[in-house]
Amino acid sequence: MDLLRGDIKRIYFKYLSAAFGGAMIGSIYSFVDMIVVGQYHGPLGTAALAVFAPIWNILYSLGLLFGIGGAVIFSVVRGQRHDSDKENGFFTVSLLSSSIIGIIIWIVFWVFDTEILKIFGADTELLPICMRYLQPIKFVIPVYIFSQLLSSFLRNDNDPVRATVAVLAGGGFNIFGDVFFVFGLDMGIFGAGLATAAGNLITLAILSTHFLSKKNTLRIVSVKWFRHKLFAIIQTGFATFFVDVAMGIVTMLRLQCGAGVTADNFYEFRGSKIWTD
Repeated sequence: MDLLRGDIKRIYFKYLSAAFGGAMIGSIYSFVDMIVVGQYHGPLGTAALAVFAPIWNILYSLGLLFGIGGAVIFSVVRGQRHDSDKENGFFTVSLLSSSIIGIIIWIVFWVFDTEILKIFGADTELLPICMRYLQPIKFVIPVYIFSQLLSSFLRNDNDPVRATVAVLAGGGFNIFGDVFFVFGLDMGIFGAGLATAAGNLITLAILSTHFLSKKNTLRIVSVKWFRHKLFAIIQTGFATFFVDVAMGIVTMLRLQCGAGVTADNFYEFRGSKIWTD
């Protein structure tokens, strides 16, 4: 990509189509998840997936914090002086920082899975079905952070098509897996969790092939001034992080406020002052 001498229109639509494709498939497979699980488990299934909505927001926002923050500075440094070591210093800091955060969150989910689900709105009725959905996902929690990180860097390392193909392939498998695992193999919501986990692994695997391509300039280097680089990355990516994490927190609070609403008392609740307000 050469913004000074390249065809701006071609570059613009190349990146626009990549971003649009990724966003579209993400929306579609989330929608299919809800339909399939809702058809199999009824209201409890859709309520269980709603519990996980803010969790996804928070995990993705952490990936974007280090991905967007690091990739933007990576591109700025490349445009200024094309210093490979300095560029990749920011990639290295982003990768190491997201790895540490990912491992910490992974451990927390394994140790405090029940407590976390309760915080995000799972009551005694929802908790068993939420735990079933979480079982396969617990094995791949860091993948959600890494996929967002690598997607951001690939787009800034002149490989937006691969980033989009990775998301489309993972999302496509998720859609197929939802139907096949949930109904074909009669796994219920566990199958939906398995499809989601496998889809994200496929996305990460395809993203990782960038390191074998001729386009790749990303590599791990020794880093000077680690804390200064980390602060710059967080400062740059914080706005994107804040928008996503705030959405997750608001969703969680809404679930907590409606914790007493069940399928049995829904219509009574809908006519209440809380609903009409």
